Amino acid sequence: MSATDYLIAAAIGIASILVLSIGLSWVFARLYGRPTRVLPAETPTDYGLPFVPVTFASKGVPLDGWFIGADPAGVDSPPTIIMTHGWSRNKARMLPLAALLHEAGFGLLLFDARGHGASGSDGAITVLKFAEDIVSAVGFLEGHPGVDPTRVGVVGHSIGGAAAIVAASMEPKIQAVVTSSAFADPVSLTRRFMRTFHLPRGPFFWLVCRIIDYYLGTTMTDITPQNRISRVEVPVLLVHGEDDRMVPVSDLEAIYARAQPQRTHRMVLAGRGHSDVITDPRYGPAVIEFLQASLCAPRPG
Repeated sequence: MSATDYLIAAAIGIASILVLSIGLSWVFARLYGRPTRVLPAETPTDYGLPFVPVTFASKGVPLDGWFIGADPAGVDSPPTIIMTHGWSRNKARMLPLAALLHEAGFGLLLFDARGHGASGSDGAITVLKFAEDIVSAVGFLEGHPGVDPTRVGVVGHSIGGAAAIVAASMEPKIQAVVTSSAFADPVSLTRRFMRTFHLPRGPFFWLVCRIIDYYLGTTMTDITPQNRISRVEVPVLLVHGEDDRMVPVSDLEAIYARAQPQRTHRMVLAGRGHSDVITDPRYGPAVIEFLQASLCAPRPG
């Protein structure tokens, strides 16, 4: 072969590797953003909760939800809490806590995020889409009978918790935020995921992040909860399991370090991991106490 032939062969080889890398990165990013859809196996009725099925749109995609009104014999202008589940879960995951919150006098809106449960699909699902869904839920509640739009809080678990922080940085009508097992940085989360499954990093990781940036319409850094928390001007409670192996407790510390200290509280539950933190008997009472202090105080005048 001539020198020219060698150069052509080398160029073809490099181009083939590049195309293959881009293709594999796209496939991984696409699968990474595709949750497992599981329909709710329970309804509020299973917990003795009266509810109304509701549907509202987020970016034109229908979201399926349950509205559980506050006890009309309770306090005037009761707060309403938007509850957001985690990845590949659905609104039923939040029912045990919903039962405690309802008993404490709160109105509730539970919904399936895009690509989850009974809600519509919308391509790759991201923390930004979760956050947009929460903002859409706030808009839905504004016109709902029996809801005081000045007393709306958000409780979110895992990606739902991370999205609650992002949503509160976008929507000033959110007046309190509770997160459990929230990740601090989607870039680090992606790196940990790839490491767990022994996937190659280096240029492959860089390509995956750029594809996710494309899905987001912005950068992963821009919607990082640890960056967005400084913009949140309302009370925040950060809860984490000390033994969380999916999202380590260091993520809570990274978020807390950039939060406004006078408004932010943290709670680390010993002996709890990622999913079981919200079933801990210490969790529900702490959330109720925080939300009552943040949303139920009498307004001046």
